[in-house]
Amino acid sequence: MTPRWVLPVRFRGTPLLVFSSVLFAVMALCTRLLSGRLSPGQVASGRFLIGLLFLAIYYPVMGRGPRFGRLPLWCLRGIFGGAAVYLYFVAIDRMTVGPAVLLNACWPIYAAIIGWAFLKERVTGPLLAGLLLTTVGAGLVMWSTMDGGVSLTLGLGAWAGMGSAVLGGAAVVVVRALRHETDAATVFLSFCLFGLLFSLPFALHDWRPLGWDVALPLLGVGLTSVVAQMTFTYAFGYVTAVAGGVATQLTPVFSWVLGAVLLGEAVSPLAVTGALVCMAGVLWGTGMLDRWRSASARTAT
Repeated sequence: MTPRWVLPVRFRGTPLLVFSSVLFAVMALCTRLLSGRLSPGQVASGRFLIGLLFLAIYYPVMGRGPRFGRLPLWCLRGIFGGAAVYLYFVAIDRMTVGPAVLLNACWPIYAAIIGWAFLKERVTGPLLAGLLLTTVGAGLVMWSTMDGGVSLTLGLGAWAGMGSAVLGGAAVVVVRALRHETDAATVFLSFCLFGLLFSLPFALHDWRPLGWDVALPLLGVGLTSVVAQMTFTYAFGYVTAVAGGVATQLTPVFSWVLGAVLLGEAVSPLAVTGALVCMAGVLWGTGMLDRWRSASARTAT
């Protein structure tokens, strides 16, 4: 029997996380198009519902069912992740996109702290430096999109943005703990199921009319979320929570690029500087520069 195709090991960690970052940026772009037209609860519920529909097709096609592992951890992944997504959408709805993404982009810091406390994951010097660089770079990119008069006052939007970062960091650590006893689809099932249960009451409370003009962006939010989240969860079986946090800090940079190209947002020198700092942090923190040097040396030899 011919063995089925398997993704090479060198592509399973950081490269997959970079790919998922691109998709998460596309999702953020679609979410931005829905801001003010649908409530945060509606957008979140649509995202999770499309994910559940995908899984309803996925499991029969694959000929298997969910593999839950430790049920309490499986439930916690969905609760933390679902609440983080809803709060993130609240932050976008209550604030401008720049400050909301800037606050949410701090989740790797909380993931590093929680991963060290509960998973005993070691934080090396290069990894910590890469995390700091990418956080600073992402912050510069998002700060460049703000108007001169914008300030980060601690209103509901700011609290929601910070809450989404804390819960997002906790969710990533739980994913890391689960990935060796379950699969990406089962983890994604928890995310969609508990996320829908969490966001649906808010959607019903603040229901806004649905029209064909919101159908395409909402479908974009759901579909890009499915592929990005499945890729993200699978990749975290091959990296630590902190290393994953370093790679996924590219999401704000990709969001800025898509906004500049597709929405005509201004390209400032500060944004370009932040993008370069962010990419340097990813290359340094994940050790990609060292691997490229070693590959080049082997090629030269």
